[in-house]
Formats: sequence, structure tokens, C-alpha cells
Amino acid sequence: MKKRLAWLVLVGYLLLAAVAWAQPQIPPAPTHSIYVQDYAGILDAETKNKINSLGSKLAAKTKAQIVVVTINSLEGATVENYALELLRQWGIGDKQLNNGVLLLIAANDRQSRIEVGYGLEGTLNDAKTGAVQDNYMIPYFAANDYNKGVWNGYQALVSIAAKEYNLDITTDAKPVKSHSATNQSWFDTLPWWAQVALAASVLVLFIFDWLFLGGSITYLILSLLRFRGGGSGGGGFGGGSGGGGGSSRKW
Repeated sequence: MKKRLAWLVLVGYLLLAAVAWAQPQIPPAPTHSIYVQDYAGILDAETKNKINSLGSKLAAKTKAQIVVVTINSLEGATVENYALELLRQWGIGDKQLNNGVLLLIAANDRQSRIEVGYGLEGTLNDAKTGAVQDNYMIPYFAANDYNKGVWNGYQALVSIAAKEYNLDITTDAKPVKSHSATNQSWFDTLPWWAQVALAASVLVLFIFDWLFLGGSITYLILSLLRFRGGGSGGGGFGGGSGGGGGSSRKW
């Protein structure tokens, strides 16, 4: 009986540990150039200046904020979790309208995600954000032309969002040939037996922690999982708090 309980604790601990490891490490919210943060170093100065200018124009008239973030790696997190956590922690969009949009590119992982706040989920639904990536971004990303792909995708998002506010913001983005893509997370790519083994191992560790360690490791892990609520090129974010949907792509 004790051996069985010990194994259950072990599985539980592994489950919690896996969840904790999957949590993204979000950088601090920027206080300038808020519409584009190029942590991966894949965009040139001209592209970033154009994004900041167009983003500022949209925000000044609508309070909507569309933000581009590039990173090198998701560090084991899913692109969906990373994007949603970043949208929340940074508080992208207006606090009341919750009209923030995040365009996330993980260059080394070759994944992208458009995360949309609840206030714009009707305008930028999953199908539309997927089409923006397929038609404006992914073909350029596949050719390692991130400047063209990001700028085209950004213009397309601004153009669609502006119509929600009866604005006409002219852009020069042109769609290109679609590129097939998938929405699988890293966990989905594991074989079924690996998924079962991972879940069982974490459950055993969880139970072990509570039986023999008083849950101290569990409390530590849970404390790491607590969410923190979250212009122009300068300024700051409005405090948007949640995601209403979006789409993910690989190339």
C-alpha cells in the first residue's frame, strides 16, 4: 500500500513539475517602442519604425494596441501559452475594451501565433488570424524574410481591426500564395505512450510530495504559476487582461 501511494505521489509531482517547466518566462513589459519588441534580432530599423508609427496611429484613434514580439525560443512552452501569458502580463490593449492583439514569432522554433483580446475576437476571429498568417506572413518566414512577413502581417491586422471602428487605414500589404500549417503543440507531437508516461510520472511525484513533504514542493510550483495582471512608440500599455482566441502556425 505504501509503495503504491509513493508511486502516486511521484506521478503527481512529475505532473506539476512538467506544468511548471512549461510556463513561459515573460520579459518585463517595455516602456518605449511598445508596438514592436525584437528580442530575436530579426527585424531591421525601418520595419520597427514603420510598425511603431502605424501602431501609434491605430491606438490614438481606437485605443486598440497591436504588438509584435519576436523571441528566439519558447523554451519548452507552447506558443499558445506563451502568447496568452505575454498578452496578460503586459496588459496589451485598453483595460475596459480589452482590444489588444499580439503577433508573436519564435524564430528558432519556427512558430508564430496571433493572440487576440476579447474585445476584438469577433473582428479578428481564429479563421481571419489564420488567413493573415497563411497569406501574408508564413511564405516570407519560410524564405527567412522576416521583415516582409512581419510588416505585411501587421498591416493586414491593422486594416482588419480598423474596420471595427469604421476607420480606413490604408496599407500596402498584399497576400501571397498560402502555406500549409498546423496547430499542434509540443505535447501533441509526443507518441501516446510518452504522453501517458509523462502524466503518470507527474501524478506520482505530486502524491509523494503531499504524503512525505507536506506539499512544500507543490506550493512552490503553484506560486510560480500565478498570473500577474498586466501609445506611440513610447508610452505604455492600457491594461488589457485576457485573450479571446487566435491562431498558431509553423513553417
